[in-house]
Amino acid sequence: MKKIAMVVALFVSSSCFASQTPLEVVKEYMGAWNQHNAHKAGTYLAKDVTYYDAAVGTPVKGNSDAEKNVIKAFIDGVPDLKWQMIGKPVYNHDIVAFEWVFSGVNSGEWAGSPATNKPIKFHGVSYIKVNEGKITYQGDYYDSKKLDEQLK
Repeated sequence: MKKIAMVVALFVSSSCFASQTPLEVVKEYMGAWNQHNAHKAGTYLAKDVTYYDAAVGTPVKGNSDAEKNVIKAFIDGVPDLKWQMIGKPVYNHDIVAFEWVFSGVNSGEWAGSPATNKPIKFHGVSYIKVNEGKITYQGDYYDSKKLDEQLK
């Protein structure tokens, strides 16, 4: 009887995760960033996710590479980061697009450069596709020139 209860509980909990709306998934994913937990944020990414940062130009493919080379890199570079959705997101079925502001102090190494200990704050837009509770694509578009100027 205990085994049946455990199987039912597992099924119910996994179906709850899959039944989340794409917007709920995105908000929880952003929450993990704001908790400064790269691994937790990475759990919201599909194994074969494509993460495109327009400032870099080359997409990162795969969950572990996106977690390590994008999420962790940002969190390590700006340990007190705050990634905030502003305005009302636009979404249609499995796609969520929204404007955001990213802020914090560059007190850690970032992209091979030493910390500047300068505050940063820049705006951007993300386009995120969610399938069965996992992010399969993320595209981030922002003014990297403004960010570079803030880091000088």
